[in-house]
Amino acid sequence: MIQSRHLPFWGYLMFRLKHLRHLTVFALLAVAACGRQSTVTVTVDPTDTTVSEQPTATLVQSHPTIEAPPSPIVLPTSTEIAASGPTDYPAGVNPLTGLEVASPEKLERRPLLIKVSNFPRGNRPQWGLSLADLVFEHYTEAGSTRFSALFFGSDAERVGPIRSARFFDVELIRMYNAIFAFGSADSRVRARIYGSEWATLAVSEFPAGCPPMCRFDPANYNHLVARTADLQAYSEGLGVSNDRPPLEGMAFDYQVPQGGEPGLQLDLRYSLAAFNQWTYDTESGLYLRAQETGVDQFEVALLEDALTGQRITASNVIVIFVLHEYYLVSPEMIDIRIYGRGPALVFRDGQVFSVTWVRDGQYNVLTFETDDGQTFPMKPGNSWIEVVGSTSGIEVPEADAWTVRFSIP
Repeated sequence: MIQSRHLPFWGYLMFRLKHLRHLTVFALLAVAACGRQSTVTVTVDPTDTTVSEQPTATLVQSHPTIEAPPSPIVLPTSTEIAASGPTDYPAGVNPLTGLEVASPEKLERRPLLIKVSNFPRGNRPQWGLSLADLVFEHYTEAGSTRFSALFFGSDAERVGPIRSARFFDVELIRMYNAIFAFGSADSRVRARIYGSEWATLAVSEFPAGCPPMCRFDPANYNHLVARTADLQAYSEGLGVSNDRPPLEGMAFDYQVPQGGEPGLQLDLRYSLAAFNQWTYDTESGLYLRAQETGVDQFEVALLEDALTGQRITASNVIVIFVLHEYYLVSPEMIDIRIYGRGPALVFRDGQVFSVTWVRDGQYNVLTFETDDGQTFPMKPGNSWIEVVGSTSGIEVPEADAWTVRFSIP
């Protein structure tokens, strides 16, 4: 098997904005010109974000048949709601998932954004991630990542472990006008949060207390967790309006768009210490998430939700390439400049599509367009959005497996 070469994303776009298959031809020519490649094994500090040519991650357990998503969702039964958005959604249809919800009154409230831990690995499995409509994963520092989980169409009895905020969360709150729950933050991050126009939407452990944010101590871990309903009630008790903000912009359709290429697996490497793998499950039509175990630089294990016992799955896995800038190099603090528009890859239904992410206004939700400016339809269901640097590289796929390697200037 020929190992494909690593391409910077903008170089990638030069060869593939409309025809992904051309990259395979380019890779074969490049490999032939350079001669046979050998596998290089390196040992580096786990915080080093540079990576060498490496094989695909190894899954330590087989892919079981996953159960239905645990969210209280009624799947569409008529063509009227098989497709929806980007502006018109039938009554009871969630504009962030395109799915009909069991309790339509939940769609009349303000969304809730919760900061959830991904490191240290002892914090896994997390609670409540399978019930979020959108989950953003982004780089934090020292080669690690963290989640910002957005809840709107359903509630969760426990979400966590809740951790500290980052600059990126400021932009997410503006996008979705969301109540934001976090544990604490660096003083500079707190200054940006509480100096912003939506400071009243921020809920931290102090001074909020328990409830809504309580300490939970299984296996001697002092985790911070919360019920989504408690966070909503606490915010309302402070006088914050709970009216639904504008959330239109995404489109959904069960019909698979044309123009895709095989995309059954995504290997996403934020660093040598932090990487994940999404694998398409043909029986469920969903992507299953696996996370690195720390045993070596390749081994991953399927991730579950500690609240529901379900596999972590996604109808759509979206990789957005966004400018990352250093606010500070030491200690490492990153500003993620998610403004305007930029390239993205959408994995849905076992295929991958090259699209454009769009954020035209400060208070606009994140949307996605095709090359001709039309709204790209996601598969109805939840989405995980992987946020990577604009200089991140894509390795030309071998068959249907893709690799994205995180990089920032």
